[in-house]
Amino acid sequence: MKHRKRQDIVIHSILFSILFLTMLPFVFVVNNSLRSNTEIYHAFFGFPNCIRDMTRFTIWHMQNKDDLIMLKMPTDSEKTESVRAADVPARKVPYDEAMSHLWKETTKGYRYSWLVLRPYMVNTIFVCIITMLGVVTIGSISGYIFSRYKFPGNRFLFLIILSFMMIPHVLTLVPSFLLVKRLGMLNSYWVLILPSIAGGQVFAIFLFKGFFDGLPEALFESARLDGAGYFDLYWHIVLPLSKQVVAVVMVITILGTWNNFLWPFITNSDAKYHVVASGLYLMGQSQVASNFSTMFAAYILSSIPLLILFVYATKPFMQGVTSGAFKA
Repeated sequence: MKHRKRQDIVIHSILFSILFLTMLPFVFVVNNSLRSNTEIYHAFFGFPNCIRDMTRFTIWHMQNKDDLIMLKMPTDSEKTESVRAADVPARKVPYDEAMSHLWKETTKGYRYSWLVLRPYMVNTIFVCIITMLGVVTIGSISGYIFSRYKFPGNRFLFLIILSFMMIPHVLTLVPSFLLVKRLGMLNSYWVLILPSIAGGQVFAIFLFKGFFDGLPEALFESARLDGAGYFDLYWHIVLPLSKQVVAVVMVITILGTWNNFLWPFITNSDAKYHVVASGLYLMGQSQVASNFSTMFAAYILSSIPLLILFVYATKPFMQGVTSGAFKA
């Protein structure tokens, strides 16, 4: 019994250590997104001064000690004269005004980074949604045909499609770029959407066909006896039974499109069409990079949609994996 408890303690200690090392970079980014450059220079791993002041002022306010609340807030005349922040004297400030000022100082990195990052986020969400719909629609139809209908060359054609999975993406980069350039698709949404839909078909067809092969033929025979056609079988039988594998393909497609950096960067010289990954790189090469809190805040904002996807898509994704979505 004691040996089992000791073993559990060791295992939990190792797991907590791994969890701590995993979460440390995220905590570091969030913490520094709330700090100014001066704070980061003086204490790289320090706690945000504004958060510390907000906590202290709140405690004093609850203790009816508002007279202790003093803050360096420049007046309108001092702002006009461009007085340095270090030369502004500390003054007694009402609690509500002090909290409002500190909150603005704490979140100014997020507000400014959102102004720069917002068009990139909109582009990315638009491209992800259209690409995901295209991959799921074409991949499910193709997988359905390969799985349920036998025609001359069925197996051979499917093996040819699978063979594309063995070709590294970097080898097709230059030919793909020359192709879209000749088609006049550079600096457009099409150059982000169409190649992603085409590139995502191989893995999607593989997953859908493997899943559809496991569906009992009796379902299709019964539907045919009731007069169901090809599209009716696909729409009313195949898709309702394929929610798990559809979730797997959706998640994989969205993650691949969201994190894609190289292709959007080399095919779009116009910042109007850049996505989050390439947009963050452009921010890092501009004057925005001189403000560390703005860059850290941009990293946090760009990861929020993926965190939401992780929260809501983890369960159907795991159900898809365990229910045979990866069945060969």
